Amino acid sequence: MKMLTPCDPARTVAMTLHAALDLVATQHPDQKIHFPDEGEVLRYADLAASSRTIAAALHRHGVRPGDRVAILSPNAPEFLQTLFGAVRAGAAAAPLALPLGTDLADYAARTQRIVAGANLSHLIVSHRIASRIMPAFAAAGPVLLDSSALVGPADAPAAPVDPGAAAIVQFTSGSTAAPKGVVLSHANVWHCARSITEAIRLGPADVHGSWLPLFHDMGLFGALTGLFRGIPLHLWSPAGFVRRPARWLAQYAQVRATIATMPNFGYDALLAAVSPAQAAELDLSAWRVAFNGAEAVSPTSVAAFLERFAPAGFRPTAMVPAYGMAEVTLVATLPPQGRAPIVEWVDRDALADTGAAVPVDADHPAPRGLVGLGHAVPGMQLRIGTGLPDGQVGEIQLRGAMATAGYLGGEPGLFTDDGWLHTGDLGYLRRGELFFTGRLKEMITVAGRNVYPLDVEDAARDLPGVHKGRCVAFAETHSDGERIVLVAETTLSDTTARAALVQLLRERVAAVADVPGVTVLLTAPRSIPRTTSGKLRRLDMRNRLREKAPS
Repeated sequence: MKMLTPCDPARTVAMTLHAALDLVATQHPDQKIHFPDEGEVLRYADLAASSRTIAAALHRHGVRPGDRVAILSPNAPEFLQTLFGAVRAGAAAAPLALPLGTDLADYAARTQRIVAGANLSHLIVSHRIASRIMPAFAAAGPVLLDSSALVGPADAPAAPVDPGAAAIVQFTSGSTAAPKGVVLSHANVWHCARSITEAIRLGPADVHGSWLPLFHDMGLFGALTGLFRGIPLHLWSPAGFVRRPARWLAQYAQVRATIATMPNFGYDALLAAVSPAQAAELDLSAWRVAFNGAEAVSPTSVAAFLERFAPAGFRPTAMVPAYGMAEVTLVATLPPQGRAPIVEWVDRDALADTGAAVPVDADHPAPRGLVGLGHAVPGMQLRIGTGLPDGQVGEIQLRGAMATAGYLGGEPGLFTDDGWLHTGDLGYLRRGELFFTGRLKEMITVAGRNVYPLDVEDAARDLPGVHKGRCVAFAETHSDGERIVLVAETTLSDTTARAALVQLLRERVAAVADVPGVTVLLTAPRSIPRTTSGKLRRLDMRNRLREKAPS
């Protein structure tokens, strides 16, 4: 008889996260989760056993079914141990983002607002960062615990947990608004892992490798999917990847990992860090699924990555552009297995002005390349608006077993009257294939014309002088009406060179947007705010400029 792993497509009844862990730990007790940057390895059987100990300790510290337990931890064993301990105790685990920089006061203030709004009962801090982090949260409200204190006998009574109960509170990245707590049930997460397992044919020979933070949906649910399939996991530090992308790729190749997930900027970082000569020395032939999501997928980045790493054995069919969001746990669409990325070129002006995706050649005077993001994954339904025809832009709406029931505290209007989830994203379908065009909140309207921020940014980011292509565009109201504002990071200090860059950027943006009055602002590297997943925060940059403007 075939042994079914927890999320085998043949299973039809959802499991709780800890029940799935217990099953896979019984089936594969000696399978390992590697944390290379911490120098630690965790066996599946040990993860299951330690989660029972932590569940009992949490119970002794007052955690009860229905509570929400926050987790502050790097990619390390205690993150997963605490998460499974919390859900085993009947609570919902709420992973919180770690600080990105050195401004701990600002980080603590923002995180405390999240903690207060989410009504968290306990905050568990990894022992690795406790001495630095815990003082900042001393007056935050929840019971504050060092992860090393969660010890003792596993003697707590097993909490009865229904698969429909809340398992994870996943905070959104905050790219267009303040982070919101997405409530995900055990069943949501189970269906997500099952859907991915089926869509990519995840098998026993696969190896999961990721540098994404476990507090982010791509990092967490990608890892849980691999865990529930019973395969080896290699979980690196995000900071390690950012500092040395080439080293990460060499280690990824060395362990013969087959599955990785990262946003588009991760592939750009690898392109910047690994020369053609260095790429040719790698062996990436084992890499069969390279998920690319969480932000707009760039046709230029995809083409460059495929060309650079082809000599290393990276196949075009391994690049898997995807669409998803925390509100549907992780993923909503994927391309068919074994298909190389497809790019559709459309008339940029028609797309912005009329919402019509009119196919054109790549050498058209105003082309915009859009990467196909595939079809709805198993268990998910997708539509544009209330059913717009092929090639017509509208709001992407989703429905399925992975979709959240709502945010913490509720939010009116999250769902349509007939039960579809509003994503706030714009896109269109072509023969069932999804193409993402932008965010509804970020659309720029100037002089009666609609302009996508991505079009402005794409025109500017490759100019010499723009630091690592980092720039954001948005609309701002001036005394003479709406204007496009472009903020670009630069290392240039010479006044003449900066003025020349401003003029070039203004000309590029004007050519793309065909509107008067473009404002260009230069700022220092790393000045443009980013989300916890690395996405540039356009509207937050606008708000910062407003706060600095004289009243």
